[in-house]
Amino acid sequence: MQDLTFLTEIPSEEQKAFDRYIQAARKEFILPPKDTVKRVLAEHSDLMEALKDEKDVSGVVRTLREEAFRSFLEQEAKMNAFILKHISEKFTVPEEKFDYLFDIFQKSDEEIKEKLRSFFGDYAGQIYPYIYRLSLSNTQSRRSRAGKVFEGIIYGLYDVLDYPYESQATVGSKNFQTKKLGKIVDSLLPNLEAFEQRRDKVIIGTMKTTLRERWQEVIEEINRTGLPSIYLLTVDEDISSSKVEQMANHNVILVVYRDVKAQDTLVKKRNVVSFEDYFFDEIPQNLEYWAK
Repeated sequence: MQDLTFLTEIPSEEQKAFDRYIQAARKEFILPPKDTVKRVLAEHSDLMEALKDEKDVSGVVRTLREEAFRSFLEQEAKMNAFILKHISEKFTVPEEKFDYLFDIFQKSDEEIKEKLRSFFGDYAGQIYPYIYRLSLSNTQSRRSRAGKVFEGIIYGLYDVLDYPYESQATVGSKNFQTKKLGKIVDSLLPNLEAFEQRRDKVIIGTMKTTLRERWQEVIEEINRTGLPSIYLLTVDEDISSSKVEQMANHNVILVVYRDVKAQDTLVKKRNVVSFEDYFFDEIPQNLEYWAK
């Protein structure tokens, strides 16, 4: 019987196999962000219908993001349970640790509750590097999903409001790149053809859940491609006035929650608009031009 020592890392011969096992389980249990958004939109069809009358876009975006994340956490919890349930069947080290502890469990004279506490506590400690690796994978997945879910929600709102648009997903990234739009541009309203005719009359949009330093990529894209301006949609609530001023110098129009726009430092910044202004003022004015 092996010595009960705690692991500090996954053995190299098992780590790649465990990573593949996580990815396979993720595909089985977790819906793609696009499908998660579709499900949430369908579950909140009443909210989407009320959008046209109440025009509370900020509230709708917040609610849909929260519901999408809740749905994702439920899927992730099922995946985690599946992996941890079967880890001792699939991988040698967890199997050895499990068998060792189970043998101790059977021979122990302690009360069953205390035996279970000790067993699960010791086993979790014994396979902690596997749990950490799973947790790290979950964190990375959440970060990549957040942006895709945000994009899906915005496109869902476009659909509900019958706004014509084209995105890299619908017309292909190659078509965007052919027109020198680059990867930073997510969507065009009304479409790519309009962009070719009068780019200054097109809503050019990009979406980022948080700004941090990544907003500088947008400025770099404007300078590289010569775009007249770009709308940067974000759910970030920590936005400094100095950052906004830098964006204004490069014709970046920031689209934020209504209460963020109402902050003392941002309320008078003309290159900062609320989701409500964007959806019910900026876009309709633009589409009116193309309806002539």
